[in-house]
Amino acid sequence: MEYEWISTLGFFFGILMLMMLSGMPVAIGFIALNIVGLYFYLGPQSLSLLATSSFTSIGQFSLIPIPLFILMGELLMRTGLAARAVDAVDHWIGRVPGRLSLSSVGGGTLFGALSGASMASVAMLGSTLVPEMTKRGYKPSMSVSSILAGGGLAVLIPPSALGVLLGALAKVSIAQLLVAGILPGVLLAVLYFLYFAVRAKLQPHLAPPYEAPPKSWRQKVMILLSVSPLFGLIMVVTGFIFLGIATPSESAAMGVVASLLLAACYGSLTWSSVKKSLMSTMTTTSMMLLVIVGSTGFSQLLAATGSTSALVSSVAGLDLGPILTVIIMQLIVLFLGCFIDTISIMLIAIPVFMPIIDLMGIHEIWFCILILVQLELAGITPPFGVLLFVMKGVQQHLKISDIYRASLPIVLIQIFLVFILMLFPEIVTVLPDFIRENS
Repeated sequence: MEYEWISTLGFFFGILMLMMLSGMPVAIGFIALNIVGLYFYLGPQSLSLLATSSFTSIGQFSLIPIPLFILMGELLMRTGLAARAVDAVDHWIGRVPGRLSLSSVGGGTLFGALSGASMASVAMLGSTLVPEMTKRGYKPSMSVSSILAGGGLAVLIPPSALGVLLGALAKVSIAQLLVAGILPGVLLAVLYFLYFAVRAKLQPHLAPPYEAPPKSWRQKVMILLSVSPLFGLIMVVTGFIFLGIATPSESAAMGVVASLLLAACYGSLTWSSVKKSLMSTMTTTSMMLLVIVGSTGFSQLLAATGSTSALVSSVAGLDLGPILTVIIMQLIVLFLGCFIDTISIMLIAIPVFMPIIDLMGIHEIWFCILILVQLELAGITPPFGVLLFVMKGVQQHLKISDIYRASLPIVLIQIFLVFILMLFPEIVTVLPDFIRENS
């Protein structure tokens, strides 16, 4: 039948929703669905194809940055180097309205550039800055909101483990995708700075001013010099990719080695911190590799049933135009983000979206950055944004309703960023195009 593919897609997604509601791990649920679906649609012989494609999908040199970036972030967090960098940012901000909120955004930007882990960033900033903000009389609309803003920046600013995973699933250049997130990430940080500074000025009762211990220029310079090696680490990881000196894999490896050396030089490298970092890295990396296996199998399943080709043909027949199509796709991701986590969204959406993007000739890197922003939104969108629950976990006294309300301005600012990036796509494409032209 002409529209049989609709019922097939509906069946697959219905089964996926039931699996997620049952509490089954997302990656395992996808793999189980792939096995059952291919068995019934193509027969038992198709399972060998699934096994081959699964090995091929994760046996790629381009995926090496995932565990290395995660390990680098874990080392920086568990050895206390990331906290040093956040403290340095706080000393340089000075006595301005909403100082601690701006410190959260600045610290989140720096931590994102060091580790690329949004959950770790929210956990660290939430546990260290929220108590101080509460003591200073900050309301949740300023304290929690700024933590969520700063933590979410790690999704965009390289090195982003989620960006590497998205690049692998979408089959685009990981180096170009990582570099493409620099300008949007910086722009988003600037928008956050403006929002919190202006709101603290207009509504001082939300962030009462206080006299911070004054720091002379000499003290500020000494503080900056004490953490300057960490800024050098950012240049090693991101700058080498941008200049074409090293691939993402090589930069990530250098970042891990540099993190170990810096921790040793600062006297904070211990066997316990290394062991915990390695264990956490193995756990997270295993989950991400299973995600890639599940996504590859799901793409095969959709192709085998003819759902992918039928969907692409149907969208092409609607003649919606590239921009309207991209808007609809983002709305779908935004809606899914209200209920399921970012990994699940990528597994569901990317195998369906990318063939349509290819057909319409849309700039793949630009589209992937827009999806990354939506995935960042998914982490803070009520009712099930994972970063909201991380914040609740590190600050048990906060009401979940207050955390929900605090997230709404951040959601609106990120939607405004999407509008800017769609209106001026060059913000995203200028750096990756430079890399491609000079490679």
